Amino acid sequence: MGVPKRKASGGQDGAASSAGAAKRARKEELTGVRFKAQLKDPQGPGPGLEAFVSAAKKLPREDVYDVVEGYIKISVECVEIFQLLSGEKRPESETMLIFQVFEAILLRTASDLSHFHVVGTNIVKKLMNNHMKLICESLYASGYRLARACLSLMTAMVTQGPEAARDVCSHFDLNKKTLYTLVTKRDSKGVYDVRQAYVQFALSFLIAGDDSTIVQVLEVKEFIPCIFSSGIKEDRISTINILLSTLKTKVVHNKNITKTQKVRFFTGQLLNHIASLYNWNGITDVNPENVKVSAEEAGKTMVRELVHNFLMDLCCSLKHGINFYDASLGTFGRGGNLTLLHFLLGLKTAADDDLVADLVVNILKVCPDLLNKYFKEVTFSFIPRAKSTWLNNIKLLNKIYEAQPEISRAFQTREFIPLPRLLAMVMVTTVPLVCNKSMFTQALNLDSTSVRHTALSLISVILKRALKTVDHCLNKEVWQESGVYTAVMMEEFVQLFREALSKILPDLNTVVWVWQSLKKQETKQDDKKGKKRSDGPPAACDARQCDDAETILLKAVLLQVICLYQKVVPHVVMQYNFDFSKLLKGVISEQGLREEVPPILQHHMLKVALELPASKFLWLKAQEGPDAEIIGGERSVFYLLMKMFVTSSHLQLKSLTKLLIMKILRDTGVFEHTWKELELWLEHLENTVEEDKETVIQFLERILLTLVANPYSYTDKASDFVQEASTLQATMTKQEADDMSIPISHIDEVLDMVDVLVEGSEGLDEEIGFTLSEDMILLTFPFSAVVPAALEARNKLLLGTGNEAVENVVTYLTAVLTDLLHTQRDPLALCLLLQAYDKLEPPCPVPCCQQLSRFNRYYSLWIPEQAREAWLLQAQGSPSPPALPLASSFTALLQAAYESQALRDEHIQVQLQATMPHLSMQQVLLAAKQVLLYLRSTVENFGQLGRSVGPPLLQLFLDLLRRLVVHCEQLDAQNQQRCEAARAEADLFLDMESVASLELANDQTLEEVLVAILRHPTLEGWFLALEQQALPPHTLSPVLVKLLATHFSAGVLQLLAASAPILRNIGQLGLLARYSEAITQSVLKELQNRRAGPATSPPKTPPQLEALQELHPYMEGAQLREVTLALLSLPETHLVTQQPTKSPGKERHLNALGKTLVQLLTCSPQDQLQSGELLWSSEYVRGLGALLPTLAVDELDTVLLHTLQRDPVLAPAVGADLLDYCLARRTQAALSIAALLLQESCTHLLWFEQWCLQAGPGLGLQGDLDDFLPLIHVYLQCRTQSHFTRPAGVSSAVIPVLRKTLWRQLQSRLLSTDSPPASGLYQEILAQLVPFARAKDLSVLMDRLPSLLHTPSSHKRWIVADSISAALEGSAEELCAWRRTLLESCVKWLIVSFSGGQQDDDNTQNQEKEMLLRLNALLHALNEVDPGDWQKFVKTGLKFRYQDHTFLKTLLTAVQLLYSPESSVRTKLIQLPVVYVMLMQHSLFLPTLLTSDGEESPDSQVKEALVDLMLTVVEMCPSVCESSHFAVLLGAYGATLSVLDQKILLLLRVYEQNKLSLINFRVLLWGPAAVEHHKTCRSLGRSLWQQPSVGDILRLLDRDQMMQTILHFPQNRRLLPPEDTQELIFKDKSRVDLDGLYDPCFLLQLFSELTRPEFVVDCRKFLDSNALGLTVTALSSYDPQMRAIAYHVLAAYYSHLEGARFQEQSQLLYLLDVVRNGIRTQDMRLTFTLALFIAKAALQILKPEPVLWVRTQKFLGGDLYLIPRMPAS
Repeated sequence: MGVPKRKASGGQDGAASSAGAAKRARKEELTGVRFKAQLKDPQGPGPGLEAFVSAAKKLPREDVYDVVEGYIKISVECVEIFQLLSGEKRPESETMLIFQVFEAILLRTASDLSHFHVVGTNIVKKLMNNHMKLICESLYASGYRLARACLSLMTAMVTQGPEAARDVCSHFDLNKKTLYTLVTKRDSKGVYDVRQAYVQFALSFLIAGDDSTIVQVLEVKEFIPCIFSSGIKEDRISTINILLSTLKTKVVHNKNITKTQKVRFFTGQLLNHIASLYNWNGITDVNPENVKVSAEEAGKTMVRELVHNFLMDLCCSLKHGINFYDASLGTFGRGGNLTLLHFLLGLKTAADDDLVADLVVNILKVCPDLLNKYFKEVTFSFIPRAKSTWLNNIKLLNKIYEAQPEISRAFQTREFIPLPRLLAMVMVTTVPLVCNKSMFTQALNLDSTSVRHTALSLISVILKRALKTVDHCLNKEVWQESGVYTAVMMEEFVQLFREALSKILPDLNTVVWVWQSLKKQETKQDDKKGKKRSDGPPAACDARQCDDAETILLKAVLLQVICLYQKVVPHVVMQYNFDFSKLLKGVISEQGLREEVPPILQHHMLKVALELPASKFLWLKAQEGPDAEIIGGERSVFYLLMKMFVTSSHLQLKSLTKLLIMKILRDTGVFEHTWKELELWLEHLENTVEEDKETVIQFLERILLTLVANPYSYTDKASDFVQEASTLQATMTKQEADDMSIPISHIDEVLDMVDVLVEGSEGLDEEIGFTLSEDMILLTFPFSAVVPAALEARNKLLLGTGNEAVENVVTYLTAVLTDLLHTQRDPLALCLLLQAYDKLEPPCPVPCCQQLSRFNRYYSLWIPEQAREAWLLQAQGSPSPPALPLASSFTALLQAAYESQALRDEHIQVQLQATMPHLSMQQVLLAAKQVLLYLRSTVENFGQLGRSVGPPLLQLFLDLLRRLVVHCEQLDAQNQQRCEAARAEADLFLDMESVASLELANDQTLEEVLVAILRHPTLEGWFLALEQQALPPHTLSPVLVKLLATHFSAGVLQLLAASAPILRNIGQLGLLARYSEAITQSVLKELQNRRAGPATSPPKTPPQLEALQELHPYMEGAQLREVTLALLSLPETHLVTQQPTKSPGKERHLNALGKTLVQLLTCSPQDQLQSGELLWSSEYVRGLGALLPTLAVDELDTVLLHTLQRDPVLAPAVGADLLDYCLARRTQAALSIAALLLQESCTHLLWFEQWCLQAGPGLGLQGDLDDFLPLIHVYLQCRTQSHFTRPAGVSSAVIPVLRKTLWRQLQSRLLSTDSPPASGLYQEILAQLVPFARAKDLSVLMDRLPSLLHTPSSHKRWIVADSISAALEGSAEELCAWRRTLLESCVKWLIVSFSGGQQDDDNTQNQEKEMLLRLNALLHALNEVDPGDWQKFVKTGLKFRYQDHTFLKTLLTAVQLLYSPESSVRTKLIQLPVVYVMLMQHSLFLPTLLTSDGEESPDSQVKEALVDLMLTVVEMCPSVCESSHFAVLLGAYGATLSVLDQKILLLLRVYEQNKLSLINFRVLLWGPAAVEHHKTCRSLGRSLWQQPSVGDILRLLDRDQMMQTILHFPQNRRLLPPEDTQELIFKDKSRVDLDGLYDPCFLLQLFSELTRPEFVVDCRKFLDSNALGLTVTALSSYDPQMRAIAYHVLAAYYSHLEGARFQEQSQLLYLLDVVRNGIRTQDMRLTFTLALFIAKAALQILKPEPVLWVRTQKFLGGDLYLIPRMPAS
């Protein structure tokens, strides 16, 4: 290291100089010592102060010396700075620097230097007591800088904590008006000014003060409100943010500030000032997140959101806000929520500003009682006018009422409200007060589309809300559970509600007039445009002008309103005479739907037509109008509807139109039972070729109008042919009339119903006398009267000349009638009708003759030959058979194949299967009915078809039905998926296709298909008909009958197997009832025949058993029980094959009946048994038990086991021989059954004993001991059960047999060193055999067992050890020696277990608990222990089980026993002081006893056990007490009446009895505060050590918990524990939770210490914390000592109160004087009621509520001698 060379001096000298400069800078850096010296500089402290302030602004930083902390450490009292203030008056600049120095110190002591909090507190107190005058002078000085510095200093003073905030608030007058002028002093440059300092000063009280300080500040009238009234709109965003967030956190969300105090602070004027921030125009001093907009706009948005969120919390919350809920909804005239009402009336921009409107909406949503008051006084105009102002006002009105609940809250009340008053309450949230009939009429009469649309939209909103209310009131399920209103009362209310609505809503005439006026305007415009375009092309003249969007929406909402009128006020619609079919003008023309009419308008028009009664439309009358002349003829509205149906391109509109057409026709009464047929006519109309639709529509219109005009002639024709068909069938058949499906004697009666139906009678059932079933309707009304009407019109066309429409009409009719024929159950009547109308002779050849001939040939297949008639239009030559289409639909292919008898062709069958997947949902239903028709015909013609043709056709048709069901189920699943997708993607606007997809969810086609198939008489009648011996009427030979029935049942079974899961999914298993009954009856007959005949097994399974095996999961429980019992009652020879095995241990070979029984029993026996009764269960168990020995099936063993486990009471019903079977079979299930039988049946118990005696020693258990052990264990437990049927000597004779058989094996296992099995069953059995053991065997166990008891793995062996102890009860010496051995083993076991670490699972914990209890019992028996073992036990237990409740309790009991004066080993054991040190100095002592926020608190029982142990040790050895223990004990103490706290208080009292006083300890804190104080004292040292003040201690008291203690004061609690009783813990018999009450024994002694004369007591805080109330309530105690200390505290408090200064001091003094004057004797006891009144009256002084406070003062001041005259005790 030499001297650097000169040439390098440039660089190195520079580096050296910079290093030197840094070194000098470090030397000149301001430190605490330097600053202290600078303050004493003769030249003045200014530079030092300025340097300190500038340095403090950079702190705290890691790389900078902390001058603030350095100065505090060397000058705790800041004497040098205070000397500057105490001297002569300083210049303004120097004073400002001194203030800034104090501010810097205080801000640090309140934040990161909080451990120097005492320094900050001392600075505040000195400033308040000695320099308040200087602060006030500086605050109101002319210089703004000094006032700003002064406010900043006061803000820092307040931030020191609640006590400092309270001191500043009490010493500084916040009511000065000159103070409020500071808030107006702004800086135009936008820098930190006086206003901002004032805002921080005001908010510091809310941030740092406690609840009482906050309330005190809020009660100062203008202190905080002046901030908002002095130009809050111009403040910075940061200022507004901290203002609103602080008010929200500390005031709005503060639970300890009452709603009344909030209302008193947040006046309407203040709220309006806050709401002015919606129009903020101040300075943006934060960086906006949204960079896309300007900073100014982003700032405005940010402020608006801030104020909106604040006002929403304040004004729209019943929990935190200033809202009061009025259950009467303002109908009682109460003046509630007036502040919010004034605020609402001040929000003038609600109609134009969305955020303000949202605030208004939410306020009125929470406070609906303000609705009527608001609309009465608001300045918004609701008189209709074509201006944007009115539209905005109505928009606001809509928002307000849309936010209200749909169902009024008036219905939620539990008290009965008279209906008129209830109506008024409901109307509040249903109809706005400003809405009335005149207003709506005026709006609808204005020639403005927007005004009309707005008015109608408002009416729609009102009616929708009213509809919700009506539906709710008419829902009887709601009022069945209500105990207030009944359904009848609600019906009366709905009537009143509708009448009230009708008085407010406009007349329907006014609404309809709007529609007509719109049509007139369109007509005029069309006329004008037609004249202008007269020179143009014709197409241009015919074109119509499309409505604009506004007009379309107006029409749509108008139609919606008409619908709502019908739903809500139907009497208004009924009273209005108008043909609503005129509304269809402009929507539908004779060309169909007009293209310019939007779908939404068509949709609403159809909704109106569907909703309104049919009497309000003239559907079938010719429509008058100008269009009629243009077209050349009048058309009915019905024609227009059909035109709309065929021309509509929207699925939803088409569906609605179809429903409307069917509704119209159904309402005529002609189609009462045949309305479903109308779907066929409309579907084929839709499928007609486009150019032929007009002809078909006109044809349909003509026949329907004719039919409705004169229905009787056509219904009579239909009835005649039904009767003719029935007569023909009755004539042809050879059976009697009684065997027919419909008796002939009833035909005339049934056919007479047609006339009744035509007359439109709705009371059909009552007039006729019985209800028509679905089957009877299908046979009585096979087709509608429109069929003869259509055929008659067709013939007229055929007889006419030159009519080109004949061929189109014949094609349409043929298609409809073909499908109608396929839907017939019995097609004969329809075929006869068709044949009768085919008798015509046209004048000229008909072009459609070939088509008619083909159809005639097809339907003639169902006409008997003797009834067939020759067709007059038969073409020349024999008609050729129909050719099969190459590629056609399923139904057409099936029809052609059936007609040509080609169904047996495999190619045709393949084509049918290929075309089936193309069928739609509706086509599946028609196809199924078509197949059913062919199936019925095949069954009827089975004799002609023969053996070779008939069975394959049956199988084909039944297979097609099965495939159709499966295909329909797949289509239904696809529809459901499509519906879910449409629901997920539903558009907000009306999407017709989406709506149509959603309607698929309600499609019932799958159910209809299943009903049509499974309810068909052919399927129900022939299924298992041969097996039931109940064949339907037939003319077949026995051979053919058997062939038909066999194939039919087999095919139907496959169909049922495919349909059953689908039926269960859709909840329609009832459709299988007839089939299930057939299976049940046929099986029962089969079993009855089997029981009567020989036990022979048929080579093939009977069909009824196959059906039972296939469908039993879907059958009813009663049917299965009946079949199961019948099977169980069969002899076992009927259930097995003819070659049974002789060995009972092997499974038998079951036949079909046996397999069926096993299947029934194993499928779900629980489901079958749960619905049955005990009688059925006993029969079931008895039969199953009788069969088990023969069948030997494992599954049946399991079934019986589960049954007995569920119902053990059924065990006696089982035969005794079953036990032999179980003992011989020896499977797990069999032995479990045997164990259950022994437990529940004395008979089986005796049987087992007899078996043991017969088997003798060994019992044949070689190799099977483990399997038999559970059974033997159960027997040994149940052997002592006495019963009069059991011989006395049997049980005693069995034990030697078991002992000889089991002892050697069990003993060898027990003494084996191998790890024992986990079950421990053999130990328990051996323990049960120990009392019967021989002395030799017992001595072997006693010698070898103790060495195996030391390890935790040997826990089960202790059962045997305990049984040995019980066996030695007769020998005292042996028992004592054995117990010593066990005690040594027990202690060693516990030491090993404890040393294993933590308790891993519940099993280990339970084992240790059991061993600790065993140790406790052994110690009590012996009263001694080995000292070495005891020392290891204590050390190991405390090390590993310190927080184990059971261990601590055991240790406590052992200490009390072993260290008692009578104990002989106490001197040899580890000394108690050592034990106490081990307890107190353990690492878990503090975490166990103290409650920490960051750690999980241990169980309270552990704490109690630890305190009990400490208390016992302290009582036995007082020398262990030390004063240092107080800190921990007080930290664990909660001052409550919980058992733990009472025990800690007893421990503290024992410490005091040993000459260690809490008073001398001088720390009167408790709980976590005591712990924190102890930490602070240890960290600061003696120099900064400070005692907690009275206020600090009182702040630990929870006001609510103190009030609960006052309300439930423990009057029987003793101040000092009684010496004559062992019960030291106070227990109250009431249901009050003592853990939530303070202990008056501790608090009263605490108050006695706090109110000593040398202490300064905050008398107001003493009252506000309910300490005074508790003291007064203690005067009602039954303990004289408790009352004496309470009187002492009151006297001491009274002396403090006389010198105190606060606002309520005089009133409190007066109250105490009144109480003192009423005390007549020393320590007199007051009644609890009187003491509680005084306590609440004292507390009420601090809360001058308007009503209660005044009344209390009048009561106290009215008669001075009132209270003394009240009974004191």
